[in-house]
Amino acid sequence: MSFPEQRANAIKELATDLGLDFFETIFEIVPFDIMVEIAAYGLPTRAQHWSYGKVYNRERIHGQMGLSKIYEIVLNNIPAYAFLLDTNSDVTNLLVAAHVYAHVDFFKNNIYFADTNRNMVNEAVEHAILIDEFIEKYGLEAVEHVMDIGFAVDRHVDVHKGLQRKPYPPRQVVEQVRKVKEYEDIFGDDAFMVSRAVVGGKMPPHPEKDLLWFLATYAPIEPWEQSVLEIIRKESMYFYPQFETKILNEGWASYWHAEVINHYLLTPGEMIEFGVLHSDVVNPGGRMGVNPYYLGYKILVDIEKRWDKMYADGESKITGKQKIFEIRTLENDVSFLRNYLTKELAEKLELFTYGYACDHHPHNKRLCPKCGEIAVKSRSLDDVVESLIATRFNYGVPRILIREISSDGTMYLEQERSDHRGLDMKYSQKTIDYVHQLWKRPVHMVARNEQMKEVTIRSST
Repeated sequence: MSFPEQRANAIKELATDLGLDFFETIFEIVPFDIMVEIAAYGLPTRAQHWSYGKVYNRERIHGQMGLSKIYEIVLNNIPAYAFLLDTNSDVTNLLVAAHVYAHVDFFKNNIYFADTNRNMVNEAVEHAILIDEFIEKYGLEAVEHVMDIGFAVDRHVDVHKGLQRKPYPPRQVVEQVRKVKEYEDIFGDDAFMVSRAVVGGKMPPHPEKDLLWFLATYAPIEPWEQSVLEIIRKESMYFYPQFETKILNEGWASYWHAEVINHYLLTPGEMIEFGVLHSDVVNPGGRMGVNPYYLGYKILVDIEKRWDKMYADGESKITGKQKIFEIRTLENDVSFLRNYLTKELAEKLELFTYGYACDHHPHNKRLCPKCGEIAVKSRSLDDVVESLIATRFNYGVPRILIREISSDGTMYLEQERSDHRGLDMKYSQKTIDYVHQLWKRPVHMVARNEQMKEVTIRSST
């Protein structure tokens, strides 16, 4: 594989000339096994855990069987790092380089990445070294078990509260002086009364959704166990913006690799190869799912056309290109889909929602001829949008809150009423037992099962 420096620099200059604004980006050419390893770990170096090996084996087998191919991996960092497969052709790497610069532009300018750790590549190495020290001191089994528990709840974080949080205010009595009646202060001190209120008496003082932070801060665990949970939480917070902007981010990168290459002089043969590659990247996806590259790309192209027309008609002060740059800066997947997927485009893309053909739960015994069959449920725009964004909330996991810690130390959790998902009872029981092993006191959770009936799950160990 070769990727001449002259061609690489030309892509960078074109991307800059067209308006992309990105961090310094370092490209590394790596073999297939290294590419799969980075994909499995999420970073070039990360603390060891058996779950990464599981992902590695799956990705490696899929790649060897031709079921998937990873052309590149790009990391949100300063400088940004991009890894390219050593079997990529020149034309593939031209596309990939343009795609990468657009991703890095997105990392740099999208508001949801503003507070992300731009040094995670190096910090993850420090995390890995610390975990190795813990393994040497406390044993692989003990450390891996705490990591198992941490990874079971690693998506239950609160990005809105931020990475650095102080403990809750301690319990204290606060005195407040107030007038007995309006204007009575003119009659002297007797017109005032002192009231006392207890602050910080309830634990937690408000429903808490950051389970990892709460356990790391308040569970009766060893300092090294707390450090393991904090490492998992830091890395989970780092990856969160990539999850909540997946469709827009990939659509942005796909839009710009097409735009940049359209301004780059390719030979006729190279142009055909590029066209095939581009169509592979933005293919619609399977029958029961939508490729995020495809959906994001199509919406951005549609926005540009609509705003260009409005600009030409005097109905908008900005062009289509200016509009998509604005969207790149301000939106995530939820707002992007709700605000910009139109009824006309949804119909053109033949989007629909689907589900079981009858109301009987699939785990029940067959109750009617349609049990287990999948059918189209709706083609309305509202239903399509809500279906698409359903998994874009809260890291894609059920919204679970710590409601109260009782006087005897029992932890009470609750699935939010607005979260209309049935939980997998087997997985939920295992997770509650995991939390109990750190909390060391009873744990109860009120949630809804797969039949959407309210149930209480109690720690069993």
